[in-house]
Parts: sequence; structure tokens; C-alpha cells
Amino acid sequence: MVWIMLAITVVCVVIVFAIVMAQKEKGALVKQARAVTKDMVYENAYIVSNDDGRLIFICDGELYRAKGTMEESFTGVCDIEISGSKVKKIQIKPDDISGVMLSYGNGTMQIAGQGDIPMQSDKLPVYDETGAAPKEIAVSDLIIGSETLSYILDSGRICAIVRRQAPDLTYIRVLIKNDGKDVFPTIAAAAAANLYVDDADCGSNAIDDVGAYMANAQKGKIKVSSADNYVSINGKSYPGSFEFIGTDAGIVAVNTVDVETYVRYVLPSEMPSTFDAEALKAQAVCARTFVYSQMKNTQYALYGANIDNTTAFQVYNASETKQSTDEAVKATAGQVVSCGGSLITCYYFSTSAGKTEDMEVWSSSTPDFIHKVESVDDNSPYYRWTSELDLSAYNDPQYGTATGISVDKTSDAGYVLSLTINYGNKSQTFTAENDIRKALGHYQKKVTLNDGSVRENMSMIPSACFSVSAGANGHYTLSGGGFGHGIGFSQYGADKLAKAGSGYKDIIGYYYKDVTVVDISSVRSEQ
Repeated sequence: MVWIMLAITVVCVVIVFAIVMAQKEKGALVKQARAVTKDMVYENAYIVSNDDGRLIFICDGELYRAKGTMEESFTGVCDIEISGSKVKKIQIKPDDISGVMLSYGNGTMQIAGQGDIPMQSDKLPVYDETGAAPKEIAVSDLIIGSETLSYILDSGRICAIVRRQAPDLTYIRVLIKNDGKDVFPTIAAAAAANLYVDDADCGSNAIDDVGAYMANAQKGKIKVSSADNYVSINGKSYPGSFEFIGTDAGIVAVNTVDVETYVRYVLPSEMPSTFDAEALKAQAVCARTFVYSQMKNTQYALYGANIDNTTAFQVYNASETKQSTDEAVKATAGQVVSCGGSLITCYYFSTSAGKTEDMEVWSSSTPDFIHKVESVDDNSPYYRWTSELDLSAYNDPQYGTATGISVDKTSDAGYVLSLTINYGNKSQTFTAENDIRKALGHYQKKVTLNDGSVRENMSMIPSACFSVSAGANGHYTLSGGGFGHGIGFSQYGADKLAKAGSGYKDIIGYYYKDVTVVDISSVRSEQ
């Protein structure tokens, strides 16, 4: 009997505590909400609370309160008409559909199982119910291909979106580029076993012409997968599945792959697999962090892709997986770099010229986790290099033949921050690191590296850390150091630290400031 009374007491305490906390939370909402002062219709607003003679709602990112309530209990999307600071009319929008958002753009949103649905606006309100209290976020905060969402309809068009569950961050959708272009003129798909088209066995292990197949099936988009989870396009194999999209310019190929497998194919493509195990682990954590940090990227939203497979993001599947890199990925599974509880953007590069840089070389503000550190990467052939330029090697389509090169400004680490190329009576100034390297790359004949080897046909100079010496007849010599942008994590520097005994977490902590290595599950709420 005593135990029964004790159990009842505990239940009562829990109920009372829940009521008190609910009242406290409601009181906090009332304090945060500002009273409506404008008579108007608040369209596609989200009702948070409607009791005690008071309506609390979100609209255009603001939390409002107004006198008046609905007869029934309701939270959700509606139009609210306010007159005299009181609720005059509420028009609930009950029509909704559910599904994974696959892409959006040009006034439509593609939803799995629903097709293309027109959008009422390119700036739809999105209401996130997954936190302690509902809040409004932007469409760009959603993760393409990873979220089952509720889409509120008005006259058949999406007028608002409600996120009711956290996104699944297991997979990443990668646009496979064709020599820098978004489309392929033709694609041949194949696998070791039969291919599945839209999850149905197509009866063959090859589709010789994906474009023709789609035309015959009268489909503008198809999903292609295989039983062994590998599909090749034009002879190159990729893990996961593909979505092929037909456009007037050609066929777009989007590879859906789980994050850990993606990192397996990034690691040997971005860092030599012969590097020390601790350096490989550090790079694996950085690569994983980078891809999670880019899941909200909207550059390829129209195609339903999060990133592409080039150096614009991370080089993916340029090299086969290796045992050493696979072991590094497995040993660090799920681990990412966090600063203040949020993911950082893990900027990394090949070789430092002696000291890393901050975002000044990109003419951007520097985040708290980026700082300059010593990094004597003399284990890299690019630690020091000499580039020979010939101004007659390239004719600029707008300015013509260059007549001279001058450095206007450098950082304290020796990186060129402003470079001017003269063309007769005209000149062109470059202030971004990548633009400087590309501009001079047009005139580059060859690069002699620290180990005496020579590189030719390089489209960019190795780094923006250099000095310029003028020669005769339009010839210039660049004396430089490093390879890459110089910001954040140095790969050759990491290998040198690892060989000196540093562990991967210590290496990450050296190149990034005030960071910790944590499991992705602890920061997913920030995504």
C-alpha cells in the first residue's frame, strides 16, 4: 500500500511540475511577443498559442500577441486578420501534403511522391517545430533530399512549410560535374548486377544512353541504383545511387551517397594515402565536418544537390579508396570539429609557405576559429617554388596583351592581397586569392619545385604567396611558397606534426582555435 501511495505521489509531482513548466514557458512567450499595432491580414502566420483570451503567433520572423482566441485548440498555419489590435478573423489552411524535398527553384518545389508543386513565393515561411518552441526559419535552412516536411497549400500552391521532425543527415547529394560543366551530353550507366530504375528492376545491368531511355519512358528525371550499391556513369564507378535529370543543355547527374562512404572517397582524393595515420585521421574529421557544414548550401538547389565533386567543395572520387584512408575514416566515424557548440567550416589546403593565413586573403571577415600559426611544411615539394611567366602566352579577350605585372599589397605572411596587370593604357586589379592565382596562371609556362621537379600545364600558380621579378621581353619570375589558399589546416603540416608524435585531435587543435572534436549527434540540433 505504501508503494502505491508513493507512486501516486510521484505521478502527481510530475504532473504539477509539467503544468508549472508549461505555464512558465507560456509566460516567457507572452513576454517575448510584441503586441500587434497594425490592422492588416497577417498571411501564412503560425499560431503558437491561443488561450487565456490571447493569440500568440509568428509572422515574418516576429512573435506577436493579440487579444482574442479561437474556439478550438489549434496550432499551425493560417491567415490572421487584425482590427483594432484584436483578432477579427482567422482563416485556417488545413490542406497539406508530406514528403522529402528533392529540389526547388523557378517557382516550383519537387517533393518525393508528389511531383513538382508550384510555390506561392520564392521566400516561403518555414516553421520549425523540432525545438523547445516553434520558430521561423528560411527555405535555405532546409536540407535538400534529407527532410520529410509538411507543405501547406493554398489554391494548390505551397504557401508555407512546417518541419515536424529533425532532418536525416545520413546522406549527401553530390552533383557530378563534367569537366567543370553541370551537364553531360550523354551518359551510359552500368553496374555489376541489374540496374533498378525508380526502384524497379529494369532487366539489364546497363543503360547505354540514359537520355534516350528517359525520352522513351517520357520521364524528365529517373533514379538509378543497383543491388550492390554501386553505379558507374561513362565508365567511372560511384557508390550509392544516381538521379539523372534531363535539361535542354544535357543530363545532370546527382549521386546520393551516405556521408561516411563519401568521406572514404574524399580522403584519398584530397590527401596522400601514404601520410601518417594521425594526419589522415585529422583530415577525415575535417572532411566530414566540411560536408556537414555544407548540407544547407543552396547553389545546386534546382538540381536537388547539396555540393559538387570538385575543389569548389571537396574533391570526391578522384582516387580509389585505400586501406590507410579507410582505416582513418573508420577510426573517426561520426567525429566533427565544433566551436562553441556549432560546426565550423573546415578550410584546409596542401602546403603552407611557413605560416597559415586568415580570411584577409579572401577579403572576408575571419571567424573565431581561424588564426595564423607557424607551419614549416618543408616536407612538401611545394614548400618553395619558382614560376616562370611569359606575358605573350595569353591574350586577354577584353584587355588584350599584358605589358606588366605589379604587386600592390601583401599580408604579413607574404600572401599577395592586391595585384595589378597592365595592358597598354588599361589595367586590371585582382584582390581575391583565387582570382590572383588564376590571372597569373594564364601566363605560367612552368613551375620548378623545392625538390627540383618541374610542373607544366598548371592553370593556376601554386599559391598567392610570392614575390615578382621582371625579366626581358615580358618574362617574369615568381619566387613563391606553399600550395593552396593557406587558410586553416595544412595537410603537409599535419603530416609533419603527426610524424613528430602529435595525435589527430592535437593537430586539429593546433590549426583551428578554440575547437573540440565531438560526435555529430551532439551538434545536429544546430543543422
